[in-house]
Amino acid sequence: MIQPDYSKIINKTAKKVFRPYDIKQKGKSRIWLDDKGWYTTVIEFQPFTGREGSTLNVGINFNWHEQVYFSFDIGSGQDVDFIEYDGNEDRFSKEIEKLCDLALNKVLEYRENLQNIQKAKPFILSQIYTSEDIWGNYHKGTICGLTNDLVERNEYYQKLLQADHPGEWLNELKDHVNLLIADSGHQDKFSGKIIEIISKTRALKKLPEMEINFTDC
Repeated sequence: MIQPDYSKIINKTAKKVFRPYDIKQKGKSRIWLDDKGWYTTVIEFQPFTGREGSTLNVGINFNWHEQVYFSFDIGSGQDVDFIEYDGNEDRFSKEIEKLCDLALNKVLEYRENLQNIQKAKPFILSQIYTSEDIWGNYHKGTICGLTNDLVERNEYYQKLLQADHPGEWLNELKDHVNLLIADSGHQDKFSGKIIEIISKTRALKKLPEMEINFTDC
């Protein structure tokens, strides 16, 4: 499929801003990824149906839950207006560059807050998640386990196990959490289990192989 002119401008501008920071385009899409192994910051230049242009989503996707797609676990839509393409390439390019600069600042902010798991813990625990009783407890429990706070890990995981939702996916997540609690009583063993999940998830998302070592994070 031939890209419309405005999509080419978006990708050209994004490449100029992001490439020096090793932020890479996902295929030929309008999605860019800052891949840090156990998490990925997703930048999406989101279109609107029936309109030419873009708005902006930026957020963190943790790779410690086995799934094939990218989601926004922290962050998402930015407080910006939709940038309309009216045929003026120069004006549109300058407006998109402003979106890119905003996205880059968010990426650098996330890098700072997640530069190691000890620093990541208070950041992750301070967030309010879209599904706090399910995914909030999963992410908070997982970072607690990785930082050797196994009692606190189990407290968050137990809250998740008490959550209710009609979808079968929640039962699968609960089975997964029960296994983590039962089989990963020691911090090193727990970290090993999470690293296995991350490796599987990265493969599902078609991310390159990467050694994950939380002791060096």
